[in-house]
Amino acid sequence: MKIDQAAIEALAQIMQDQGLGEIEYQDGDQRIKLVSETPKNDVLTDSRSLNGPELTQPVRAQTANVDGTTINAPTVGIFYTAKSPQDPPYVQVGDHVEPGQIVGVIEAMKMFTNVMADQAGTVERVLVNNEEGVEYGQPLIQIK
Repeated sequence: MKIDQAAIEALAQIMQDQGLGEIEYQDGDQRIKLVSETPKNDVLTDSRSLNGPELTQPVRAQTANVDGTTINAPTVGIFYTAKSPQDPPYVQVGDHVEPGQIVGVIEAMKMFTNVMADQAGTVERVLVNNEEGVEYGQPLIQIK
C-alpha cells in the first residue's frame, strides 16, 4: 500500500475507532507513525470495537491439524462469519458450498474482502471464530 493522504486518513480513523494513542505502519522503505495529542480516555461506543480483537494483539497463526481441502484467507485482517452481527453466518458445518460462494468477510483498514469458495464441497469445520484476526493464507474453513 502506498502511503498517501488516503492511507494516513485510514490510519487516523483506526486510531480513533480503537482508542489508540499511536499507530505505526511500514511498507518496504516507507514508514509512518501517528501519535495522538489528545488523551485516550474517550469512551468507546461502538459495540464491535468493544467486543472485537484489539489491533495491537498479534494475530494467532493457525496451528490446528487440517486434513483435506481448505478455504484460506485472501488477506490479513479480522474474519467475520456473517454480514452483520444480526445476520446468520454465511456458512455453517454441513452446508454445501459452490465455487464463488461467499463464506465469510475479512476487514482490514475499513476495507472488506469477500472470502469465497474456490470449489464445491460440504463444510466440515469452521477453523476460526467470528471477529478473530487472521493471516494471509491461513485456513479458515475445511470442506470435503
